[in-house]
Amino acid sequence: SFSRQSQGKASPIWRPERATGRSRAPDRLRCPRRRERTMTQNGDADWDQLLEHQSQRLEGSGIGTSGPPGRGVPDLEESSDLSGSEEETTWISWFCNLRGNEFFVEVDEAYIQDDFNLTGLASMVPYYDYALDLILDLEFPTDVLTEEQQELVENAAEMLYGLIHARYVLTNRGMDQMLEKYRRAEFGRCPRVLCRGQAVLPTGLSDMPRHDQVKIYCPSCREVYTPKSSRQGSLDGAYFGTTFAHLMLMCHPEAIPNPGLDKYEPRIYGFRISKKSIYYTREEAGSNGASGKSGADHSSRRRLESRSSAGRSAHGGGGAATRTRDAPRGQSETAAAGSTQRSSRPEAPKTAAHPPPAPSNDSAPAVEAELPKTAAS
Repeated sequence: SFSRQSQGKASPIWRPERATGRSRAPDRLRCPRRRERTMTQNGDADWDQLLEHQSQRLEGSGIGTSGPPGRGVPDLEESSDLSGSEEETTWISWFCNLRGNEFFVEVDEAYIQDDFNLTGLASMVPYYDYALDLILDLEFPTDVLTEEQQELVENAAEMLYGLIHARYVLTNRGMDQMLEKYRRAEFGRCPRVLCRGQAVLPTGLSDMPRHDQVKIYCPSCREVYTPKSSRQGSLDGAYFGTTFAHLMLMCHPEAIPNPGLDKYEPRIYGFRISKKSIYYTREEAGSNGASGKSGADHSSRRRLESRSSAGRSAHGGGGAATRTRDAPRGQSETAAAGSTQRSSRPEAPKTAAHPPPAPSNDSAPAVEAELPKTAAS
């Protein structure tokens, strides 16, 4: 798993008091809109208390009230401060503003609420229902979950939001949001020197979670690199997918930069290195070294065999002498003795290789006369 906990970094926990500075109620599960719903349910009592406080503060100041007796109207500055303190951010906004999550954009809640857009994710994310309710800031019972299970729900919510994000950025609205980040170079710049600070796009090497971490793709040199920030590099590449970067460039061709034609050329004392030198052909020389040596041995062996066969055809027994020289010492002596014995024996007359000449007319009757005898015998 490429979660922050597996990378040795504790995943930040959603706590509403970070946004408002107030203590968290013991029965809340980091749900930022819980306090807003509580205010709505008990709106009359809280509003009466607020107006009573304001009427006491404004008593004697000469400011009239437009409501019934005892319901004063607070001034605009005070009311704006109070509303700002009570206003809380959503889980999606809080998650996208975390350090290291700059690659994410805020997914519309309407997109998440559509079950069609979440097809197939229930089997990939544990605690799917709880994680979805946490993303959408919906209430669910917390007494059935232990503290450890609550942590698992938060990790599942991060994973679920990442997989939803990978689908959302392929839509027109999500692609426009990512395009704005790309134009502001919020994803970073290409580390290649000759790309001259070209803006990059996040991309993944796999569409399945927990396979690889996120990479950055440069549309100029068309290569992928590791993000400079280790926090951003710990994100799962499946949260952006393998399609987004290239599909966005095809849908917005004006965002495609000129291809990086500049290539680094190595030089020695100002002179270019020849393409035929060992600097470029080292791999070819290393791979062909052993094969070249074996090929030379094979060719020399073939030449010796051709010479020996030519000697045998020209001198008859010359091949035996050649084999005698090539054989070990003991075998050569034995072969020499055998050849001496064969030479002492009278040689049989050699038959002519060519057919005998045709008989003359004088000997023809004799041959014809002998034929019946041969047939009879």
